[in-house]
Amino acid sequence: MKAALPAFLRIDSGFKCEIDRQREEFDRYIKVQEDNMMKGMRELIHRQTVSLLNSLQKEVNKRLYEKDLEIDNLNRRNKELGERIKQITVEAQSWHYRAKYNESVANALKSNIQQAMAHGSMQVQEGCGDSEVNDAASSTNHLGLASGSQNQVSQIQQLKCRACKSKEASVLLFPCRHLCLCKECEGFINSCPVCQVMKTASVQVYMS
Repeated sequence: MKAALPAFLRIDSGFKCEIDRQREEFDRYIKVQEDNMMKGMRELIHRQTVSLLNSLQKEVNKRLYEKDLEIDNLNRRNKELGERIKQITVEAQSWHYRAKYNESVANALKSNIQQAMAHGSMQVQEGCGDSEVNDAASSTNHLGLASGSQNQVSQIQQLKCRACKSKEASVLLFPCRHLCLCKECEGFINSCPVCQVMKTASVQVYMS
């Protein structure tokens, strides 16, 4: 028969078991709290990451939209500039050709007038001239010059306007090609005063 354990030994053994049990419960509690804390931290980090990414995405989309608008504006301005350059180029060529044409017409007319006055062969023309010489002459013979009057021709310093009869005729009319109006009268006259042909265009001629 075994001898009974002393009372203090039995109490010590029971106390040790209780301590071990409480330690295990405490460890489990700590483990659960650690797991919950880690889970909460992961969820918080995830939410913050998602929020940050959404904010960045919105900012990127905003910047991209602004850049797209800027590119569209630049493309539109470049297109408008290209069209304007093309238009200016066409206008410049047109003015160049017109200036060359006007210059050639003026030079030919001036030469023919000088030749006509030098030979004293100006005669009155009441219709469209057959040549630039006859056209030019028709705008001067209204002064009453007779054919071959060299002295009278040499005294004429200006070709008189057929409208106002006073100012120098310096505007060439088309299509009849009569030099018979001054610059002021040409603005309100629609037909040639020499041949009555309707005016379609005019060119100012500088005689000096």
